[in-house]
Amino acid sequence: MSKQKGKFSWGVLIAVLILLAYLLPYTLLSGIEAWYGSFLLWGIIGILIILANIMVTKDWGK
Repeated sequence: MSKQKGKFSWGVLIAVLILLAYLLPYTLLSGIEAWYGSFLLWGIIGILIILANIMVTKDWGK
């Protein structure tokens, strides 16, 4: 797999995670009235996005 294709797939993953962070609390988690349902989801998705950004930028200076 080429480096450009790898970065593209990480970018797609980031876009999907951002979309899920917006949609899931208003669809699947809408029945949960406690605040920690969405907060836990956003925390996990945030960590996954940070890790994906690290993977995209690890060869930035090369």
